[in-house]
Parts: sequence; structure tokens; C-alpha cells
Amino acid sequence: MSQRYIYLSLCLGTVAAAAVAAFFGHTSLSMWLSLTAIVWLLLLYRSVIKPIGALRSGMDLLRSQDFASRLRRVGQRDADEVVEIFNRMMATMKAERLKLEEQQAFLEKLVAVSPMGIAICDLDGNITDRNDAFVNLGGAELEDILKGFADGEERVLRLDGGGKVVKCSRLHFMDRGFRRSFFLVEMLTDEIMRAEKSLFNKIVRTMGHEVNNTLGGIVSLLETMEDIHADDEYIVAALLSGKSSARALSDFVKSYSDVVKLPEAQLEDLDLGDFLRRSAPFLAAMCPPEVELRLDVDDAGTIKGDEMLLQRVLVNAVKNSVESLSGQKEGFIALRAVGRTLEVEDNGRGISADNASRVFSPFFSTKNADRGLGLMLISDVLRKHGARYGLSTGVDGLTRLHIEF
Repeated sequence: MSQRYIYLSLCLGTVAAAAVAAFFGHTSLSMWLSLTAIVWLLLLYRSVIKPIGALRSGMDLLRSQDFASRLRRVGQRDADEVVEIFNRMMATMKAERLKLEEQQAFLEKLVAVSPMGIAICDLDGNITDRNDAFVNLGGAELEDILKGFADGEERVLRLDGGGKVVKCSRLHFMDRGFRRSFFLVEMLTDEIMRAEKSLFNKIVRTMGHEVNNTLGGIVSLLETMEDIHADDEYIVAALLSGKSSARALSDFVKSYSDVVKLPEAQLEDLDLGDFLRRSAPFLAAMCPPEVELRLDVDDAGTIKGDEMLLQRVLVNAVKNSVESLSGQKEGFIALRAVGRTLEVEDNGRGISADNASRVFSPFFSTKNADRGLGLMLISDVLRKHGARYGLSTGVDGLTRLHIEF
């Protein structure tokens, strides 16, 4: 029989004996039995009430999630065993909580400093948390696109008017038994651009070698034929036309080679306002009479740039704008500089969102007569400057080449 039941039985028996003794007039015996009953009650309290109180204290600690506190032994063997088990359980729970908190802190720091963009959704699929890399890689523009991603989908996107290439993935993890989505965004711009440039360089080198070798022989033969038939003006005219076509083809190939041989940027302090003012007269001469060149540089700042290479950017950007304004009676091209930001804006035909994501790719052009070199050269120069850039047509109908140094 358990110790507490023995104490309870003895207490009840002693109380009954004391009552009988008192009934028959044995006062001293009755008092002795009453004291004995009190002793049994104290022992019962020690074996039952105190352990119950200790258990109640343990329950309070669990409710408050206070895993640092411990229960004290009560001096009762069964209760002390329960206290010992409880204290070991609390120590284990404290260690597990500390481990989880340390892991959580580590993961939060890892996400915060990760160069990969990370965005975490709530249970409804709405993005609630995002790290700085995610904001820098796309921010609100990227979030709107990611809403249409299915679970497990992976896609390569071009942002900022095609100037930035990212790989986006939608994955999930389990949270309290429910699936929660998260997005990973990885910058691919440098890798994609290097691959495209490498392919472009290989094609240009091969084309230049084969075409120039062939044209050299053809031109030499045409000159020999010109000497032989110098007295026949019709044959000479035909031969001169052939030589002109050969030289035009040679210049065509050379224009590609010039892009391949683009020098490295020599970065120096460059005042954007002064730079645009010096460039404006030449750029205005490129515009037909019906196109107005506007200049807004009052708030321009200073950047690290290569003036010669940036001149080529402006020339190609204005040339591109002039071509988009072809056929319009009232057109304008605006050169605007605010701080370290430069924009070339026009009210030409504009560019679709689909084309905007591809305009900086080699050989891509929306104009049949163009070879797709102008914007590729712009892209190459701006990447040498470490600039962010994009080309797009806004809701106001104006097309902007936006550059942030």
C-alpha cells in the first residue's frame, strides 16, 4: 500500500480512537490520540499536499515557458522522483529552445547578408519578408511578376528594360504542418552577358577572318581587271561598283570588330552637367530639323566615368532616338541628369515590353536596316562602368534610356 494511504488510514483510525476515548471519559488518552492524529496529518501533508503543490508549480512553469527554473525536492520519495524527471525534462527543453533560437538567429543573419534575393510568403502566398538583396534585384517590379509563379516553377527574367537578368524560383517549406512558399532570386546578368559576348566575339572573329580574306582576293582581282579593261568605260564602271560593294561589306564587318575591340574604361571624376553641355552641340547636329534636342542638367552630379566611352553611349542613344522619331513632324530628345542618374528620353514610336527585355542582346534589332550594335555597345560600356541601366517606354508614351552610375 502506498505511504500516503497508510498515513491517511492511521490518521482516520487515531481520530476515531480519540473520539471513543473522549466518549468514555478518558481525557488524557483522547488528548494523546488527538496529538497522534495531528502527527499523522502532518505526515499526510508532507507525503501528499507538498508533492501536489510541487506539481502545480511545475505546471505553472510550463504554462509560462520558463525553462530556466527548477523544482525543489520535497523529501517524499515518489514526489522527488517526479521532481527529478520534471527537472530533466525542463533542462532538455531549455537546451532545445536555445538551439532553435541560435539556429533562427544564424538563418536570419544568413538571409540578411545573402547575395541571393530571398522573399518569404505567409500561408496565403503573399510576400511578407524580404532581404535587401531581393529589394535591390527587383523590388516591387519583381514581386508583381512572381505572383504568377506556380509552386516549383523556375524562370529567367530580364528586368530594368533588359539591363538585368535574374533567375527566379518558387519553392516551399513546412511550417506547423502547412506549406509556406518562398522565392529565390539569383543575379545572372554578368554570366549571361559574358556568354553572349563570348559567342558574339567568336562569330565576329570567324566572320572577319573569312570575309576579309575573301574580299582581299576579290578586290585584287577587280583592280587587275580594271587595268586590263581601262579603255572600256562600261566595264570599268562595273568593276568600280564591285569594288565599292566589297569595301562596304568590309566596313560592315569592321563595325562588328570595333565593338569586340572596345577598350577598358579609364574611370575618372566626371561632372555629368559639363559633360552633357560639351556633347550637346555635336548631338544636336545629329538631329534632323524637326527634332529638338533638350538639355536639363541643373541638378547633375559627379560620377566616375570614361568620357570617350560615354560619348559613344550618347551618340548611339541619340542615333537610336532619331531613328524612332523618323516620320514624326514634332519630335524631341531630352538629355537629363539628376545627381548620378542620366536619362535619354524621346517621344518616338516606343518599344514593347517584350522587345525591351531583349534590346541589349547581340544582333537583336527592331529595325530591319539596323545590325543591333548600338544598344549592345551601350550595354557593354555601361557594364564597364558598373552602372545600372534599362530601356523602356513608360505609361506616358515616352521612351527612356535610364542609367544610374
